[in-house]
Amino acid sequence: MSQANRTRTQHYAEKSLKKIEAIKGKETAKDYKSRCDNFPVMVMQAGIAQAVGFMLAKGKENKAYSQYLNDLASVMGEADGTAFHAKIIAVQIPDYRKLTRETLNAAGWFKRFGQAYLSEK
Repeated sequence: MSQANRTRTQHYAEKSLKKIEAIKGKETAKDYKSRCDNFPVMVMQAGIAQAVGFMLAKGKENKAYSQYLNDLASVMGEADGTAFHAKIIAVQIPDYRKLTRETLNAAGWFKRFGQAYLSEK
């Protein structure tokens, strides 16, 4: 399928799978999988700005947080988690809602692939 005919969801799935495959087997994979599992819940409970802000703060102490956030930001088209957070804070309410939906879509792929590829067997 050509790049022009791909849906946003297909784009998120492809990019997130590459990020998951890159982390597989690394020492932070278990913590990274936990971030994949928990981030969508944080967004639903606290909102995207607070969830991303929390990930930024925790990322200073724990590499899995910063790695997950930077990977998610990359899939969302941003340079890193800090740029992603700045974008979230700057947008108007309708765009905030849209960005939340799109981020949850991408985070859902991270969660699915994390469960499939990073689960301990």
